[in-house]
Order: sequence, then structure tokens, then C-alpha cells
Amino acid sequence: MKGNCKEYSKRSILLVSIGYVNLTMIQILRDGLKNVFKKPVEIGKGLSEPDYAYNKKRKQYHSTTILNALLEDKEYTAYEKVLGIVDHDLYVPELNFVFGEASRGVAIISITRLRQEFYGLAPDQALLQRRVLTEAVHELGHTYGLGHCKNPHCVMFFSNSLIDTDRKGPEFCLKCESKIF
Repeated sequence: MKGNCKEYSKRSILLVSIGYVNLTMIQILRDGLKNVFKKPVEIGKGLSEPDYAYNKKRKQYHSTTILNALLEDKEYTAYEKVLGIVDHDLYVPELNFVFGEASRGVAIISITRLRQEFYGLAPDQALLQRRVLTEAVHELGHTYGLGHCKNPHCVMFFSNSLIDTDRKGPEFCLKCESKIF
């Protein structure tokens, strides 16, 4: 029986909250990812706040540092893909911010800049959920070997801003879809 559990896990995507992330948001994301990828998506044990990745000068969290922590955690190696979700503003040194980052079967997304409130606007839960799903699918797409797509309506199009994220949505174009399904 144990062999079957491990085999099942290798076909699964694992969601991991890093610090506090609303559980309802993670459950909605799980259901959305199941629909997109047509495979099991599980919610794993969360990690503590990523204080180790905080940059005081930038007042942001270094996404690569958090990604490396996920990569090093042996508990997650049984899963095909791992997606970390954080509610802190992320960056990489060469950019002002990132919505997410991916590497070798592991990805991370931040929900902070996906919220309307970040920009001084009224909350919109449905829009937030769509944005979170879009960025999650995008980063997981990278873990499946997809690069950025030139089609502005494909989920794999690079999001330079929320305008891009909102335009593209969580669906793959036919060309990208054919590469992973």
C-alpha cells in the first residue's frame, strides 16, 4: 500500500503556505488547479514566516531564497510539483517585484500585489481568486518546462503588470497546452 501512496504523490501537486495565508484562498486555489492540470492537488503542512528572506532596504522578500528553502525541504520530494504561496511582497534583484518564481519542480507565488487593496482600491475577492489561479498556473507551467509565450492571452505570457495578468487569465493557448498535456 505504501508504494501506491508514493506513486500517487509523484503525480500530485502540493500546495504549501509560507507564513500565514488564508486557508479558504488555498482551498479555492487547489480546486482551480485540479481543473486546469487534471491531476490531484493536495494541501501540505505550511512553513513558518520567511523572515530569513526579508530585505530591510527593499522592504520585500527575496523569492529565490524562499524557493531554495522549498527545494531543500525533503518532505516535499515525494510530490511531482510543489507550489509555495506567500502573502508578502516578493522580488528578485533585477526587478522591482515579482508575482512569482519557479525552478526545478518547485514554484512560489505571492498574493500581495494581486489584491486590489495593494493599489488603494476596494477589495474584489473574485478578481483576487482569478489572479491567484492565473499566477499559480503560470509558475507551475514553468515547472513543466514551459517558457514565456508570445500570445498575450496565454497564461504563459509574461506579466509585467496586473493588466497583463487580467488580460491573459489562467488558460494555456493551444501551443503551450500541447506541450504539457
